[in-house]
Amino acid sequence: MRMIYTRLVFFTLTLILIACGRAEQKAGREMELSYLKVLMGEELLPYAHLELAALENVTIEGTGADPSLGLHLFAGQKKRNGGVRAEVSVDFPHQQGDTLRYAWRFMLPEGSVMDSPKNRWWLFGQWHDQPDLKKHETWEGFPSHSPPVLLGLGSLDGGPAFSFEYGPKQAIKKGPFPIVTGVWHQVVMIIHWSQKDDGRTTLFYDDLSKPLITAEGANMHNDFQHYLKLGLYRHPDIQTNNSIFLDDLKITLEK
Repeated sequence: MRMIYTRLVFFTLTLILIACGRAEQKAGREMELSYLKVLMGEELLPYAHLELAALENVTIEGTGADPSLGLHLFAGQKKRNGGVRAEVSVDFPHQQGDTLRYAWRFMLPEGSVMDSPKNRWWLFGQWHDQPDLKKHETWEGFPSHSPPVLLGLGSLDGGPAFSFEYGPKQAIKKGPFPIVTGVWHQVVMIIHWSQKDDGRTTLFYDDLSKPLITAEGANMHNDFQHYLKLGLYRHPDIQTNNSIFLDDLKITLEK
C-alpha cells in the first residue's frame, strides 16, 4: 500500500511540474509576443522569436498608435546562442526557387558609436541556413556557415554606415553606405532564393524607385529555407553600448 501511495504522490508531483513548466512556457511566449507584435503583423508571429541574453536587451519605444521595437547591446553582456546579440529571427517558410520581399524600417539613435577604427564584424541583418528536419538533420553536427546574404554595420567618415555581402562565400561586397542617425530608414530586399546562378538579390534603401544594389548568383548553402535575423550581432570584443530601433517588418512571397 505504501509503495502504491508513493508512486501516486510521485505521479501527481510529476503532473504538477509538467503543468507548471507549460504555464511558464506559455507566459514566456505571451511576453515574447507582446514585443514582436510591435514590429510585425499577426501573419508573421508564428515564425518569429527573440534572441536575447536578458530582458534588458529589448524595449518598446514610443507611445500611441505606432511604437517601435528597441534592441540593445551593452558592454560586457552575456552571450546568447554563442554570440553577443539582440535579434529578432523570422523563419518564414519558403522553397528554393521562391522570390521573397523583405521590408522594414530601422533607426540608429543620435550619438551612436561604431567600432572605428578597427571596424570588426557587426551585423544588423542576416539570412542564415539551418538544418532540414525532413531530412532528419539537427543543429548537432550541422556545419557552421557565414550568412550568404548580410547587412553589416561599420564606420564611414566618422559616422555609421552599412555594407552588403552576398553569396555562400560572400564574394560580392558592396558599400559602405552612410546611415543618418536619428532618422528612420526604409530597407527592401527582394531575394530570389537559389543554390544556382539564377539566384538574385535587389536592395532598395530609402528611395524605393531605384535599387541601390543588385547581386546575382547562388545565395543558399543548402536547399532548405534560410531565415531572417534583424537587430544587432557583433564581434565579442566590441565594448560599446548600442541600440537599434525596428518597425514595420513585412515578408511576402512575390508572384
